Amino acid sequence: MKRELAEAARDLAAYIRNLDENLAELPRPGAVKTAPAALPKAKAPPAPAEVPPPTIMTKKPADMDALAAQVKSCRKCGLGDSRLNAVFGVGTYKAKVVFVGEGPGFQEDHLGEPFVGRSGQLLDKILETVLGLKRSEVYIANIVKCHPMKNPADPESHGNDRPPTPDEIAACRPYLDEQLRFIKPACIVTLGSVPTKVLLNTDKGISLVRGRSYDYPVEIVPGRPIKVIPTYHPAALLRNPNLKRDTWEDMKMLKTFLETGKIT
Repeated sequence: MKRELAEAARDLAAYIRNLDENLAELPRPGAVKTAPAALPKAKAPPAPAEVPPPTIMTKKPADMDALAAQVKSCRKCGLGDSRLNAVFGVGTYKAKVVFVGEGPGFQEDHLGEPFVGRSGQLLDKILETVLGLKRSEVYIANIVKCHPMKNPADPESHGNDRPPTPDEIAACRPYLDEQLRFIKPACIVTLGSVPTKVLLNTDKGISLVRGRSYDYPVEIVPGRPIKVIPTYHPAALLRNPNLKRDTWEDMKMLKTFLETGKIT
C-alpha cells in the first residue's frame, strides 16, 4: 500500500512540473508575441534577354566625312575598345548599289578597309566578271564597323572572328542607315545571313531568302523604296564552291536591275 501511494505521489509531482513548464511558455498579459522569423525570399529569375532597338543618333553628321569621324571615335559598345581600326566603308558616295557584309575580320581590322582578304578578292572578281564594275564604282560596308573578336585581348591572332551580338548591332546600325541616306542607292546587296536578317528584319537564313528581291523596310528616299538582293557571303563560296551558281544568278538579277530598273 505504501509503495502504491509513493508511486502516485511521484506521478502527481511530474504532472505539476510539466504543467508549470507549459504555463511558462504562454505569453504574459500585455506582452507582444514575437512572430516566427520569415523565410528568405527566393530570388526572381532574370528576365529573358531582348534584342535592343537601334541606338538613336542624336547628332546628325553634316557629311560622310563627319560620319566617318564619329565612327572612328565611337565607343558605344565594347568593340570600340578592342579594335585596331574602325572600318567605315569604301567606294563612291554616288553608288547605285551598296554591298553590306557582317563585320570586319582580321585583315580589315589591320588595314581599316572592308573586304580586303580572300573574300574581298573574290568579291572584286564577281563585280568585274558579272557586273562589269570596279570596287571604286560601288560602295562596300558592314553592319558593324569594328572587328568582333572571340578574344579581344589578342587582336593579332588569326581565326579570332565571331558574329556580332545583338547589342553591338543595335549600337552600330544607325551608322549604316546614315551611310545609306547619304548615298541613296537604288539597291542593297546583303552578303550572308547576318546582314540579311538585320536589314530585312527576318529570322530566315540566306538560303531561304536569296533568289528574289525585297523592299528595304527603312525609308531612305521618300516615295522610292530601295531594293534588297540577298546573296551568299564570298567566304561561303570559298568554303563551298557549289554556292557559286546561286550567287551568279543573284548577280545577274542585280545586273538586270541596274541596267533596266526592273527585277526579272
